[in-house]
Amino acid sequence: MEVIYMLEWFAIDLIKQAGEYIRQQIDERYEIERKTGKGDLVTEIDRAVEQLIVDRIQDAYPNHHIVGEEGISTGPADLTGTVWFVDPIDGTLNFIHQKRMFAISVAIMIDEVVEYGFVYDVMADELFVARRNQGATLNGRILPAIAEHYVRDAFLSMNATWVTPNRQIAPEVLAPIVKDSVGTRAHGAASLELAWLAAGRVDGYITMRNMPWDYAAGKLLVEEVGGRVASLYGEPIRYDGKTSVLAGSETFVNDVVKHYVIAKGATPEVRPDLEIQPQASYKDVETLLLLANPQEAMIQEQFKAGETYVAMLGGELVGAYMLVRRSDELIELVNIAVKPERQNQTIGQRLLQDAIRRSKGSGAKRMLVCTGNSSVVQLRFYQQAGFRFESVERDYFPNHGYAAIEEDGLPLLDRICLTRDL
Repeated sequence: MEVIYMLEWFAIDLIKQAGEYIRQQIDERYEIERKTGKGDLVTEIDRAVEQLIVDRIQDAYPNHHIVGEEGISTGPADLTGTVWFVDPIDGTLNFIHQKRMFAISVAIMIDEVVEYGFVYDVMADELFVARRNQGATLNGRILPAIAEHYVRDAFLSMNATWVTPNRQIAPEVLAPIVKDSVGTRAHGAASLELAWLAAGRVDGYITMRNMPWDYAAGKLLVEEVGGRVASLYGEPIRYDGKTSVLAGSETFVNDVVKHYVIAKGATPEVRPDLEIQPQASYKDVETLLLLANPQEAMIQEQFKAGETYVAMLGGELVGAYMLVRRSDELIELVNIAVKPERQNQTIGQRLLQDAIRRSKGSGAKRMLVCTGNSSVVQLRFYQQAGFRFESVERDYFPNHGYAAIEEDGLPLLDRICLTRDL
């Protein structure tokens, strides 16, 4: 019990420290990067806050795992043990343009159950805290039970995107909800919208696209005041990928599902589990492996020398990796690739964690991976999983017949090798 409470104190101190850093930096000049679209942005402050949070967690709890918004991944694919879900700045667009209405969101899962949820409205200095079966608070004040509402008397938090043509759901499913409700607002920060729902500032929340770090903390807040959080179709939501989110009182959620979603004939897209399994046939996986390394002869040699594993999603080959034993103590991850249209869905993170798990099980003591000097994203990806720089081989790629290419504006020249203890 004491350990659980220590986690709470540690998390609150960490979040407050991160919030103070943001307030100090918010009026300074900072770089803005585009991730996947014009509205999907990240700033160098996001990165700095992320690093602050990750460093403190890893220093205090080296056996805990972390997954989150800005590519954080030290966690296992099966979410066992203690896992932190972290979004350093939820609502980056609000942060950039309004300098308000954004939050730090942190949830702590222990053995696949979220035990703590923290949402910190940085500029309002409002800290929402939930502990499983212990209720929810706002700056130490206990939040009352959620009020029951039907759609017709509910004030909703919902983005207008979902009632215009989009790839997630037919607009005619959700448009009647907007028409029938008291009113809607789009606030642009999922964790904060769920926290406001728990505090009674809105009566319902609907979105078609959230990731676990968006909703994990807010979900517990809503549940601890007696509310319900489900998919738009009324199904339980998981913590291993993208999902729709419908939140509010039991009355509200049932009203939406029965009288709007089902009534319009909408059906959920079945999201199969990701399965990672050994691969025996080179031909079936060749195209995927060549995405990570275009040297076909090398790939064929590695396939024969090592073990290849593939990620299958509902029968679709979506990713692969190869391990080659270099000595009794050393194993090398020689290739890891994700189908382009399946990237940014945590598949790469789960492949890497599976590779680490299998490498540990093989009896190896250290794990090696090598990549290019220009592969900034990959270097970050491996370091966040505990790999450290081991060596640099200058001009490796031009000397080994690789075509001259650039990544992130940098020429591919040197091979950088990283290792981690198992």
